Amino acid sequence: MSAENNPIHAGKGLHVLAALGFAGKSAVLDTARPVFTVGLPLLTGAACTELWLSPVPVNYGKYASINYSENGTVLFGHLLLEEADFPDFRVASQVAYQHVFELLKRAGYPYLLRMWNYFPAITVQQGELNRYQTFCLGRQDALDAYGNFDYSPPAATAIGTQQAGLQVYFLAAKSAGMQLENPRQTSAFLYPRQYGPVSPAFSRATVKDWGQGKHLYISGTTSIVGHETLHIGNPVAQLDETLRNLEALLEHGDDTLGLPIRSVRGLTQLKVYVHDPASLPVIQAALDGYLAASPVHVLYLQGDVCRAELMVEMEGIYA
Repeated sequence: MSAENNPIHAGKGLHVLAALGFAGKSAVLDTARPVFTVGLPLLTGAACTELWLSPVPVNYGKYASINYSENGTVLFGHLLLEEADFPDFRVASQVAYQHVFELLKRAGYPYLLRMWNYFPAITVQQGELNRYQTFCLGRQDALDAYGNFDYSPPAATAIGTQQAGLQVYFLAAKSAGMQLENPRQTSAFLYPRQYGPVSPAFSRATVKDWGQGKHLYISGTTSIVGHETLHIGNPVAQLDETLRNLEALLEHGDDTLGLPIRSVRGLTQLKVYVHDPASLPVIQAALDGYLAASPVHVLYLQGDVCRAELMVEMEGIYA
């Protein structure tokens, strides 16, 4: 299994698990396969298609709201729900994850490795909670009914979009990955209750040994040390703190799990979510200087982070 940024056609001997692009609107582009756009505008560079590829033939299917692919070892799924079809956002989030858990049980892929969650107005207050906290409640409702990840939650990202729709896509496997936490950060599932009535259910990263090499899936990472936000109002300082967090995670992973990389510069891909496009030039200049001549592929996307005071978030993949 590999993730690549290429045209939608797979190379010789490879088969498409999923293909996704980035645009102003989320959309299902193929009703038979996980081919879709994520509702986050690309802030710089040419449009690209992110391909998830398999070295063996792929089967495609649909369950409830999910289009999925699987190859006997890994399953990739995608769903896009309209909030208007549900009584409230908590129920929509619960149903989305209920469909995910039901599919994984039916298909025989019990181990979630990586989740991506995108929805609008992520920090907007609705009653006593903001929408990210409400999303966490809906996800927890599904977890309470279908099992709590056996205390090993997947890596995950949750980012706010500018248009309607709850979009979730995910990677699951027949065998478990290894959870990786960051020594500089409180584990998200141990956050104090000041951040919401239930803790966010994700690991800082997941390491998966596919037999022919290890892949690393890093969760959305920000300028949080312990559980507190740092450098409010300063996007470059927040970027620098985020990079320190990523480097600490990779050093810890190398020591404990034998990762083949020790630095952000060794990653295959970075996604950088930028809250305010006006801050892109200084963020991009700082990151370009940090990466130097590294071959890591960087995507800059406009998206809102789950805390209003956070201006930038980064995630990464090593394949």
